[in-house]
Amino acid sequence: NVCLQNESNQHRAVDRVVQSVRNLCCALDEVETQAITDAVKRLRHSVNLPRTHSPKLGSTSPVQSSNTGSSSVEESLALLTKGVYDLAKLYLRSFCPPSASINSPPVPQCGDEGQAVEGTSCKEASGTTDHIQFTLFALHGIPSNWVSSFEKYFLMCSLTHNGKNLFKPVHSKRVGTYKSFFYHIKWDELIIFPMAVAVLPLESILSLTLFGVLNQNASSSPDSNKQRKAPELLGKVSMPLFDFRRVLAGGSRLLCLWTSPQGAAAAGPASNRKRGSTERIILQVDFPESAVDVLYVGPEEKPNPEPLTLEELDPDLKRKLEKICSRASNFGLKRSDHQLLWDHRLHCRRDHPSSLPKVLASAPSWDWASMAHIHSLLHHWPALPLVTALELLDSKFADTEVRSVAVSWIEESSDDELADYLPQLVQAIKFECHLKNALVMFLLSRAQGNIIIAHHLYWLLKDAMQDPAWGRRYEQVMGSLLCLCGSKLRAELEKQTNLVTLLGIVAERVRQAGGSTRQVALQEGLENVQNLFQRNRCRLPLSPSLVAKELNMKACSFFSSNAVPLKLALVNADPLGEEINVMFKVGEDLRQDMLALQMIRIMDRIWLQEGLDLRMVHFKCVSTGKDRGMVELVPFSDTLRKIQVEYGVTGSFKDKPLAEWLRKYNPAEDEYEKASENFIYSCAGCCVATYVLGICDRHNDNIMLRSTGHMFHIDFGKFLGHAQMFGSFKRDRAPFVLTSDMAYVINGGERPTSRFQLFVDLCCQAYNLIRKNSGLFLNLLSLMTSSGLPELTGSQDLKYVFDALQPHNTDAEATIFFTRLIESSLGSIATKFNFFIHNLAQLRFSGLPTNDEPILSFSPKTYTMKQEGRIVHASIFSFQKRYSPDKHYTYVVRILRDGQTEPQFVFRTFDEFQELHNKLTILFPLWKLPCFPNKMVLGRTHIKEVAAKRKLELSSYVHNLMKCSTEVTQCDLIYTFFHPIARDEKTEGLEATPRAPEPPPSPTGRVEGEMKLSISYRNSNLFIMVMHIKELVAEDGTEPNPYVKTYLLPDPHKTSKRKTKITRKTRNPTFNEMLVYSGYSKETLGLRELQLSVLSAESLRENYFLGGIRLRLKDFDLNKETVKWYKLTTVPYF
Repeated sequence: NVCLQNESNQHRAVDRVVQSVRNLCCALDEVETQAITDAVKRLRHSVNLPRTHSPKLGSTSPVQSSNTGSSSVEESLALLTKGVYDLAKLYLRSFCPPSASINSPPVPQCGDEGQAVEGTSCKEASGTTDHIQFTLFALHGIPSNWVSSFEKYFLMCSLTHNGKNLFKPVHSKRVGTYKSFFYHIKWDELIIFPMAVAVLPLESILSLTLFGVLNQNASSSPDSNKQRKAPELLGKVSMPLFDFRRVLAGGSRLLCLWTSPQGAAAAGPASNRKRGSTERIILQVDFPESAVDVLYVGPEEKPNPEPLTLEELDPDLKRKLEKICSRASNFGLKRSDHQLLWDHRLHCRRDHPSSLPKVLASAPSWDWASMAHIHSLLHHWPALPLVTALELLDSKFADTEVRSVAVSWIEESSDDELADYLPQLVQAIKFECHLKNALVMFLLSRAQGNIIIAHHLYWLLKDAMQDPAWGRRYEQVMGSLLCLCGSKLRAELEKQTNLVTLLGIVAERVRQAGGSTRQVALQEGLENVQNLFQRNRCRLPLSPSLVAKELNMKACSFFSSNAVPLKLALVNADPLGEEINVMFKVGEDLRQDMLALQMIRIMDRIWLQEGLDLRMVHFKCVSTGKDRGMVELVPFSDTLRKIQVEYGVTGSFKDKPLAEWLRKYNPAEDEYEKASENFIYSCAGCCVATYVLGICDRHNDNIMLRSTGHMFHIDFGKFLGHAQMFGSFKRDRAPFVLTSDMAYVINGGERPTSRFQLFVDLCCQAYNLIRKNSGLFLNLLSLMTSSGLPELTGSQDLKYVFDALQPHNTDAEATIFFTRLIESSLGSIATKFNFFIHNLAQLRFSGLPTNDEPILSFSPKTYTMKQEGRIVHASIFSFQKRYSPDKHYTYVVRILRDGQTEPQFVFRTFDEFQELHNKLTILFPLWKLPCFPNKMVLGRTHIKEVAAKRKLELSSYVHNLMKCSTEVTQCDLIYTFFHPIARDEKTEGLEATPRAPEPPPSPTGRVEGEMKLSISYRNSNLFIMVMHIKELVAEDGTEPNPYVKTYLLPDPHKTSKRKTKITRKTRNPTFNEMLVYSGYSKETLGLRELQLSVLSAESLRENYFLGGIRLRLKDFDLNKETVKWYKLTTVPYF
């Protein structure tokens, strides 16, 4: 109308109209339909028509000519208006689904022969023989850099179900870009899949993947072009062919293309993509219009498929079926295995109900005709436990009914069980075909009834909303959760969100600040956080049970690692509760840490259920957004690096630091024994857990030790075998971290003892328990492959865990396997070298500990002259020989204090005097300190002559030290060194009653010790596992080199001889080796005796006998495994 009102300004008016339309299209993600393009061209053409026309058949009056032009403009405007209106409707229909509108259309219903019910026109999909077809029209809103970088573009169109192609993918033609209002890629191409609609499964997914062909004339370098000759993946989008009303897609659709690199590998059904902050790329697809809705109506379910009686299977076939059903995963299953499972599915249902996921994965077809039988089988299958039902929620099971039944089984689980698997259930929402489904309804229902479930679900959804492909779906679930949870809980969650936001701002500022300004940035930022607490107390994202009322500002600081995380101390709102210490980190993705900790927590639960308490330390970790989160700090713990560097930068190469650190905090003998026991058990659990999960980048700054002896790991940035590289070498060369200083604590000294055998047994027992649950861990990790974790993206990562668990091995074979891993790890010098390199990297200019660290390695506290009293005189009184934990000499220091008449005596080792001197030189670099005696001694150091010489040297050192200036002699370091500790109270009878670490050597010919054996029989094979031997006695008192030799007697020709490997210099060897006798029947073995001889291998003389056992095999029940300790005797040997 504007154009018609003033003909003289029509051109300018049309420009304004076109600009308005362009702005509107820009607001709608730069979508420009063909109708708008044609209408704009026609409008511009209309205003360019001449006022008069040359008559062809006759003249036309000027008035008529003017009326013709006006009519043409009016028609063009009408077409443009209709095009804009249709675009708005198309946009709303595509991105505001019917379920979100007020007047949602009813679900069409069909009666007999497809007749409409209640006036809704429809026909059943099962009776539709039309092929699947649609038109790829155009891609709108493409990035400007694509125009210059790529010459041609094409789409790969796939039709999938259960993650598999229903038909061979179809490729579009290759086209370039086209410019109208904006750059876009136009195909306008009809794509046809020669498949009838009638055979489509309900959950069929159309996936469209965009590829770009590189422009060889672009400005990039020739070398980079050579590397990028193949078409590059640019984006992907998927949509279900049937909507939530089960109606086949029809008409035009706008689909938002996901351009994230991870999106290329993740095929998913939803078209509801998260709106980007600035723009998004839209693909227009036109489906055929239909006069009536095409409705999917499932076939009528068949009755119970089980016959009255099932024929018994052939024994070999039965064993084969049992072997397949017991597999932990579908890895390695052949087509014939799948066929066998499906052919004998009724036997599987009766005898192996947990095999349902394998049976359904073996179904030959999921088309319309097959669904009746599959659903009937499903509905008559025994209920499955939660851990098995979880597998049915994976992406390879798209069928709505299968997923609904799985949820109905999961509903039987308790809230505690559900909380353990909540992360996987949240990820499984991605694999649902539509937003309204049984899984979402179940999660919301449980959250409504349990605040812990609601709390954890909130933070999992909060994190999942950052997903570029699925964020929109999680936003909708989050909205439902907040509507259901009530105003009070909603207010609590909002306070937590505000707290996390403020902490994120503070952490970013501290991280970006440098040097001394970091502390200022921290204090200023925490003031705002403190203001939040002054208004009201707040629960922490880690757990709804942790309630803080304020910050302990003086105790807050930051860590010096690359991410500079905050160390926060919060005052517990519970007056009887302890202070809450947490770390808040930005710049690192904590989702992988959450997953690793979840797996370790589930492992520990399995061990505890089986009666194995490995005393694992658990701490909470929550990702609160993209690359940020909160981690619980474990009190009374230190990193191995802090412990080791107390003995210098080469402390990682020494054996005693861990043991002496534990003894410092556990001075009483019973306390130390308890701490050592905690270390043995927790170290075994850590070794198994880190190996199975492939935890890498292990160094002494991410392995921690509590003063109670509990060891645990932190920082799981590398897992599933993705090792940190050092040049072209893997930094993690050993299967897991087990170093000589750890073995020192386990053995209680330098020599192997039976305690190390306990450690090996704990590791192997824990490993076998996890192996029995291999399927659970593979399922849990499989559900997380779509979570966007860079190191868990597909089957190749799951294969790592599958191989680590050795699911095809027997328990005995797995025990042997893990024992070899222990030996490999303990013998690896690479781990210690890795620790040493990390010590160098973390070395500070000041070698002194920070305020929260002990000033001396053997004293947990710092003491002052004011506390202790001024020292008047100090001297070396004598020296004594001690035997715990190993043989060494200690020097008795006589101390006389001001006002005391009786002197004190303290006991210090030469190494402790060395530590004192080293730290004094750091503390007083400008003072002249006395020279310290040379530590280098040729030959043995722990002998009386060396101790006597060192006594004189230390006497001179202490005498000169106490003559130094008062700044030195009255410093806290000196008074802490001379402060009496627990060991100084045990001075009686040290020389009179030395305690040797091992039993004294026995007279020649004496036999002592025990051997642990496992004896079993299967498939005509006798298996003898030689496990451990303890408390051997050598004939000359030296450390023997034991090995075991076995015979089946009678054996005049010695053909049954078997031998183990030789273990060097130990009275307590661990073998865990399998010796096998093949081809013997039980009757034959009943007539034989098994003889085992233990000998010591000698290089300069003949091997000598240490003991033996003779066992009558008829006394054993060969139908089961026998594991037992046997006493060694002086039986004859060959």
